Amino acid sequence: MKTRKTVPPFKNWQKVAPQIVCATSASWAMLCTGLVRGWSSSAIPQLTAEKNDTLHLEQEEAAWITSLPPLCGIFGSLMIAFPMELFGRRMTLATISVPYVLGFYLMGLSYYVNWTPLLFIGRVITGLLTGASAPTSQIYVSECASPRIRGALGSFTATFLSLGILIAYIIGAVVEWQILCFIIGSMPIVLGLAMMFMPETPSWLVAHNQETRAKVALQQLRGKYTDIEPEFERIKFNDNSHGSNNIRYIKILTSCHLMKPLLISMALMFFQQFSGINAIVFYSASIFQEAGSTIDRFVSSIMIGVVQLIFTVISALLVDRFGRRVLLMTSGTLMAVSLSGLGAFVYVKKAWEELSVVDESTVEEQNLLAELGWLPLLCLMSFIISYSFGFGAVPQLVMGELFPSEYRHRMGTISVSFSVLCTFVVVRTFPLMATTMGLASVYGLYATCCLTAVVFVGLFLPETKGKTLEEISSFFGQSQPNDVAAEDPCIPLEHKTELQDSSLALG
Repeated sequence: MKTRKTVPPFKNWQKVAPQIVCATSASWAMLCTGLVRGWSSSAIPQLTAEKNDTLHLEQEEAAWITSLPPLCGIFGSLMIAFPMELFGRRMTLATISVPYVLGFYLMGLSYYVNWTPLLFIGRVITGLLTGASAPTSQIYVSECASPRIRGALGSFTATFLSLGILIAYIIGAVVEWQILCFIIGSMPIVLGLAMMFMPETPSWLVAHNQETRAKVALQQLRGKYTDIEPEFERIKFNDNSHGSNNIRYIKILTSCHLMKPLLISMALMFFQQFSGINAIVFYSASIFQEAGSTIDRFVSSIMIGVVQLIFTVISALLVDRFGRRVLLMTSGTLMAVSLSGLGAFVYVKKAWEELSVVDESTVEEQNLLAELGWLPLLCLMSFIISYSFGFGAVPQLVMGELFPSEYRHRMGTISVSFSVLCTFVVVRTFPLMATTMGLASVYGLYATCCLTAVVFVGLFLPETKGKTLEEISSFFGQSQPNDVAAEDPCIPLEHKTELQDSSLALG
């Protein structure tokens, strides 16, 4: 007679501690992505300064240096699907740390050899890796996490992205840009070392006929006192019910039950990027200068980074309590209000500046406007807070949840490729639109996108809080592994009951 394992109360933490360690290690890849993004705000003002005689960049060159990572990230996210499926999520994450270091070091070396193409090469390499990091880390975390804490752990990637941006802001404020490259270029080493000691995801191991290793990995992730048999049967029969792993992109694009979650994920990625977040991150120092803020632009950037990090962490604590839909709809509404306020300030400031040219009586109004230099910072802080606890983390989390396991690596790369394409469009067009339309109109456009996002989430996004990945797959009309398990005589009756009961949540 099989005896149940008794879980000592003081051992309960062992159920989640291994998952937290794995999520932290994998999310370090997103910290590296944050370093790439935050580098621009710190380095570009130094590279374009008139007093800079070594490796000086013109404005057009600086625009390309800024937008290269999202452009190259499109290809990086598509290229990573093959190694992620062939070699596994863990080994892929461990391997990408090496070219990260190479890319940053080449960028720093370009200063000492005074050769601009080397700087571009480094940005291309790191840009490719930003596209590769997002789907790999998010899929790894989603496949390792249990449903009860998957929302919180899935938010780790966004948290570490914010942390990377903040680190680049802080270091970039006190050192020259080439030194910044070497300092942050050493941080990806942590990713490579950490992932060498992490387990592979059970889903990937089962899909590659390594059930013994999959059981060991699942037990390691859930703790030695946890009965893993019901969950393992779900994973195994989910894989069996879908057959071959030789999945082509054309299959995804022609299947209604696959296109629905893919389009939802891509729409969330679109709204995330066209909220204007990356325009603000990449150009934060310049935005404060143009908005007329009297606060030092680098101090303002650091303050934004701190706020973004804090509220991304708060998002991780809230996402499994209030659900994905509530956070996204609240986030979108508050972002629209914040951007509207910022646009109104910029519009009034420009109008008063034009009036002052012909009417000297507006000097007092100009002085009043100067005293309100804190207002742009307040609006941007409000925007960052609103973004961080909703659209900053939840779209990536939902991406890891909506896609079925055997399609996840390819659908994830499609979604992330679309996301980085949107990032490139936003970053590349922001300076042009700011010049031709004016900042007030640009902020108004972004605010409109935020409001549209609220409507979309309310109409089309299902709530995934507390659901297993198999239950979420069944919502979109995919075959349920529980149906297969119910007819299998090899599965114990108590496990069949648990598998069947779990499918009722979305029914």
